[in-house]
Amino acid sequence: MKKYILLIFVLFFSIEMFGQETKTINHELLNHYPLSKVDKRTELLSIVFRLAGNFEYNNDIFRNYVTDIHNHFDKYKDHPLIAFATELRDKNGVSFDAVMFMAIHLEQPPSLNPIVPFSSKVPERRWGQDNANKFVALLKQFYVDAKCEEFFKEHEGLYGIAQEKFIPVYKALDINWYNKYYGVQPEGSLNIIIGLGLGGGNYGPKLIYPDGKEEIYAIMGTSSIDSTNKPFYTVDNYLATLIHEFNHSYVNHLTKKYEKDFESSGSKLFDLVKAGMGSQRYTNWQTMMNEALVRASVIRYILKHNPDGKTAKYQLISEFGKGFFWMKGLVESLGVYEKNRNKYPTLQSYMPVLITFYDGVAKESELMFEIKE
Repeated sequence: MKKYILLIFVLFFSIEMFGQETKTINHELLNHYPLSKVDKRTELLSIVFRLAGNFEYNNDIFRNYVTDIHNHFDKYKDHPLIAFATELRDKNGVSFDAVMFMAIHLEQPPSLNPIVPFSSKVPERRWGQDNANKFVALLKQFYVDAKCEEFFKEHEGLYGIAQEKFIPVYKALDINWYNKYYGVQPEGSLNIIIGLGLGGGNYGPKLIYPDGKEEIYAIMGTSSIDSTNKPFYTVDNYLATLIHEFNHSYVNHLTKKYEKDFESSGSKLFDLVKAGMGSQRYTNWQTMMNEALVRASVIRYILKHNPDGKTAKYQLISEFGKGFFWMKGLVESLGVYEKNRNKYPTLQSYMPVLITFYDGVAKESELMFEIKE
């Protein structure tokens, strides 16, 4: 750990890169999953919270589309739904992924009925059952009042272009890696949604049915616009993020399951890096721990598919720059997991080892910034 100390200070920068060597593989398996698509539910919810003033949904990277949104919807800013969405953000913190959790828990418009019954934790704890039900009732009315279907029909051509442009990224993803790496078969399907109104935001929510079946999502924001004002997506710029967002559905429940075991080490580490984490909107140690394991697993994917190590090195440097100064040790520990699958058939079975790893990192970190006279 001590050999990483200097890197904490000098590597405070970020390199977003995914190498040219990524293979196009598993076409047969990909055919069993739905193609990436623009989804009216995520577009609708991103528009609602844009009007409510959520800064994370007010990015104007895709300027032409954003202009169309405001030209069509600004006249409805005083709708009761928008006032309620603002209240939910200010009082309950409904923002970022909480918004997308609601989106995937709804049927396609115009019905917009909940796919599964809401509860105190469904679609996500920040909503609450009563607020979620009230929001959906207002959303249905907004969909009619604001002529949302008309807006979506006007942009069908654009949505088709986005879907076509994303195909190379979709085909480059090795979906089978998830089952092999995590040691579990998802109880449902993996779905990719392209978000034109999300700006640079990306999310990895999951819907769980009462019978245990799952719908796992990678919701990808659009941050690349070409000279003709159309979105485009390259493997170099989007594949690592796509891998990342699917990882959340495999990781988050594990760190939650062992939350008490991680609390001591996670809290100590978060206190050291909270300023940098806060700038990325990671406001607690639990989120930080989720992100760390997700990001380390992305690097394991890169090493698997780009064995020369160059691309993985760039990704590791990026994570150092974002405050995850223990990332190298975490990636190497996961390498031990991958080499000993007879002993550790699933990542869940390896979690006790990661708990011990983090206890060690936290102990060493106490000495990192101690100045002796």
